[in-house]
Amino acid sequence: MRQPPLKTTISILSLSTVSGITTVITGILTQLKQSFPTVPTTIIEWIVTIANFSALLTLMFNSSLVKKFGVRKIVISGLILSSIMGIIPVFTSNLWLIMLSRIFLGLGIGLFSPHAISLIAHTYHGELRARLLGYQTGFSALGNAVLLGLAGLLIGLNWHAVFWLHIILLIVALLIYFFVPEPNNEIDEIKTEIVKLPRRQWKMIFLTFVTYLLIWGIQLKLPSYFESRNFGNAQILNLTLSAMNIGGLIAGLTFGYLHKYLHRYVLTLGYIGAALSVLLLYLTKNPNIAIGSAVFFNFIYSYTGPYLIFTSNKGLKSSQVNTLSSYITISTIISAFFAPLIWNLLGQLGPSTLPDNVFLWIILILILLTILTIISKTQKGSTINDTK
Repeated sequence: MRQPPLKTTISILSLSTVSGITTVITGILTQLKQSFPTVPTTIIEWIVTIANFSALLTLMFNSSLVKKFGVRKIVISGLILSSIMGIIPVFTSNLWLIMLSRIFLGLGIGLFSPHAISLIAHTYHGELRARLLGYQTGFSALGNAVLLGLAGLLIGLNWHAVFWLHIILLIVALLIYFFVPEPNNEIDEIKTEIVKLPRRQWKMIFLTFVTYLLIWGIQLKLPSYFESRNFGNAQILNLTLSAMNIGGLIAGLTFGYLHKYLHRYVLTLGYIGAALSVLLLYLTKNPNIAIGSAVFFNFIYSYTGPYLIFTSNKGLKSSQVNTLSSYITISTIISAFFAPLIWNLLGQLGPSTLPDNVFLWIILILILLTILTIISKTQKGSTINDTK
């Protein structure tokens, strides 16, 4: 089967570079708290995550919109809308206007974000699909790393300047417009068949929700954790977040190779490695070790995402791939919205400060997930691990 040209592959993967655009402002959480001292922490953290939740509205209608207008028009429209809404906070210090712009930003994200996966699933097959799904995670990490690195530079001006980075969405829209053709989906099947997912896929969707909830806990609490332990200023934090995504990039690029040899053990490796790195981050008082632990966490944990996506897509029809992609995206979005609530609540339960307690809870949950993946390997027809 003839593969699409390189420019098409790069353009499809470019969509992944902006899939985590909402996290580009994570490094300014401390500055936002200082600018709005009377606003509760959960509300401030929602400025980062609220866009993920509002994306649910357009995600719910994504399949219908795609049937009517096609994937390319929906993706391009979402990118343009998100870019315009993302830039609005550059020009205002009104918290509620900023929050409103972030909500509309999410509507655009809901239009294009699920197709970072579905375009790969529809366009490529076999081991190439596995490699590109790994690359998808890698390109997402690379995009986040570059954007967070740029944010670290722009924050030297003021926190408003960081929002200029949303202009990158317009560049990606141009790439999709010029180089990505409308995918040849099984239209008749999609129109006539009521799309249902097997029970196994629903369990994978729930596991994806938990997996992403944990990484949101690290990202949201790392700024205050660094501040409380004097590990560095806002620029150091942004560079750390950027380096974490470089670790994710390496994991994404090597996922296909690792999965070829380790198969179902990739997931266990991701969970246990993440647990050990967060434990080291919790115990250390050395800034360099803390930064190294954070970077290693994102590296090893980034093997879990493509594994869950690749495994859950196995054996599905074209119409089911679209549905699964939407539900997986929804699960990650819901995890982002509930993360501030859940972690600020659990953070109050423990022996130390709120960020420290959050890290303890994350360690415990990661250990539990590790045990569950080990147990599942002994069960026939495992819902968590695939077979060789």
